[in-house]
Amino acid sequence: MSHPLFGIVLVMATLLALMAGVRWAGTRFDLHPELQRKSVHMGMGLITLGFPWIFSDTWPVVLLALLAVVGLLAMKWIRPLKTGFGGALHGVARSSLGEIYFPLAVALLFILAGEIPVLYVVPMLVLTLADAVAAIIGVRYGSHPYSTSEGHKSAEGSLAFFLTAFGSTLLPVLMMTDVPAGKVIIGALVIGLLVMLFEAISVGGLDNLFIPVGCYGLLESYRQLDGQNLLYRLIALGLLGVFIYCWRRQTTLKGSALLAALLTGYMNWMVGGWPYLAVSLILLITYTRLWPQSEENRYPVHSVRAIAAVAAPGIVWLLAAARSARPEFLFCFILCYAVHSVIIGMLQLGYTSPYRDIRQQGGRAVLRSWLVFAPAYFLPYLSRTLHDLPLAQTLIAVFTALPLLALAAGVHLIFSPFLGQDPKGRIRWLGYGSIALFISVAGAVVYL
Repeated sequence: MSHPLFGIVLVMATLLALMAGVRWAGTRFDLHPELQRKSVHMGMGLITLGFPWIFSDTWPVVLLALLAVVGLLAMKWIRPLKTGFGGALHGVARSSLGEIYFPLAVALLFILAGEIPVLYVVPMLVLTLADAVAAIIGVRYGSHPYSTSEGHKSAEGSLAFFLTAFGSTLLPVLMMTDVPAGKVIIGALVIGLLVMLFEAISVGGLDNLFIPVGCYGLLESYRQLDGQNLLYRLIALGLLGVFIYCWRRQTTLKGSALLAALLTGYMNWMVGGWPYLAVSLILLITYTRLWPQSEENRYPVHSVRAIAAVAAPGIVWLLAAARSARPEFLFCFILCYAVHSVIIGMLQLGYTSPYRDIRQQGGRAVLRSWLVFAPAYFLPYLSRTLHDLPLAQTLIAVFTALPLLALAAGVHLIFSPFLGQDPKGRIRWLGYGSIALFISVAGAVVYL
């Protein structure tokens, strides 16, 4: 390997030349701004693919990432640079920090991969090729759009992303490791599908961070599994996908929110087991059935933020259960989802019957949600992995949940005027998630 300083200078010079060349070609041949942006994206990615063979230490890559972030911020905010070098990146009218996340992802991947180059190369290749190909195909051939938090994406673009991610995983692993081909094919299919979901639900350019880090995490975990376990995951993802597709018209979720629900259900299933999947499905199936629907909620209105508000508090207990193998954490997980059922019920009853006593509506929401989720507390007795929980503790959880849900209703009544009713409001969904987390922590004091 050459001296690190020589490598740093060479990489920086190549990146500047790339941006200047794309900017010139864009002006000279009137290239679409998205094509210019993705050309820079692909060029940067291809350059960074060689880092494991250029640098033996971590610090040069971290320094390059910091220099890149400073330079990209300058091109974003300093007008002469923005219209010059930065024109290739900022010609698209989109509020995004994707170009900032890119070098940060490179440095993080380099650190995580350590002495195993394939763990760096595959995520970077997926980020470099799949994201760019999806954007170009979507712009040129996208005729089946679906809604996202930032506008629309297309089914054609997502399919192109999956196929490119599949190939970007398959070929390097086959070439750089001795893993059996059958296992590699199944693993590449699962990874391709999952990172496609990451890309579809990402907002604000976060796909440049979620895709490589998520891909690395999948590679790291799946390389420990045999082909049968990988096939099980592929089948599970397929079954959930079919269910979400068939149930989509019974929900109020936009296209990307449906994909986020699919990803959440798969994660709950694979990390916690089928009881955790069952809990999330209870809410998905019942939240439009328990309550009268208002005119505003008769069409897809909820985005990824709604799914994030529901899933994030549960993830805390899901990961805690996976780390400690304590079945009691399932109670806290159930409580998170039951709290969201209460909040949804209070909102819908308020929309459809605005002149009724608000305390009576809150009581109806609490009682119905408690009855719907009460059977879920007995799931440990149906699961071989959670069967050692005493019945007395389960009964305590069931009957303690009722006053805790009543407390959730009261907290929601107090804070709802400050959260607003905008389906796109970040404060609103952050507030709902915070209420669920607060109540579940209160439940943990009792359950644990």
